[in-house]
Amino acid sequence: PIFDSQGQIIAFGGRIFGEAAKNKDMAKYLNSPQTPLYDKSNVLYGLNRAKNEIRTKDLCVIVEGYMDLIMSHQAGASNVVASSGTALTENHLDIIGRYTRNLAMAFDSDEAGGLATRRSIDLALRRDFSVKVILMEDKDPADIVKKNPEEWLKLIDGARSVMEFYFTYAFAKQDSKSLEGKRGIRKTLLTAIKSLASKTEQ
Repeated sequence: PIFDSQGQIIAFGGRIFGEAAKNKDMAKYLNSPQTPLYDKSNVLYGLNRAKNEIRTKDLCVIVEGYMDLIMSHQAGASNVVASSGTALTENHLDIIGRYTRNLAMAFDSDEAGGLATRRSIDLALRRDFSVKVILMEDKDPADIVKKNPEEWLKLIDGARSVMEFYFTYAFAKQDSKSLEGKRGIRKTLLTAIKSLASKTEQ
């Protein structure tokens, strides 16, 4: 069941099993279709259970999938919500902003430089959220929790500031000694700096 922020069921999500699961092009999960009640761009999975803890800890951890969220809560991190496979929207940020201005986004190491990820970060920065990035070697939080719940809690505590993440990412991906590499680094960093709402921080 997918709940709204008040805990009312508004949709369902289901895992694909059997023959359909062997199809690589098929999504692993299917959700109820869009309805007047259920609009993915307005719904954060698990917010009904996480909102009080988000307010208490003054931090909202954002993961991608249902199981990431469920496993996180079981590991003791209950200030976690899931975007259910969609990029963060302005509506999502408006909702989170009622509880905190601090975000920690969990991305696997392959996905961290992806366009959708950068869009989510940039959107949050432009709206003056403080953003941190949780970098993971494993594919997702659910896998980490299965191996060692304490490791997931440590990764949340060790989340990097978004600018530290961008600097590390830019210099790891580009050769800072070559002209082409310097251009690539500059493009990554200046785009990120431009997204910051605070002129002081820029």
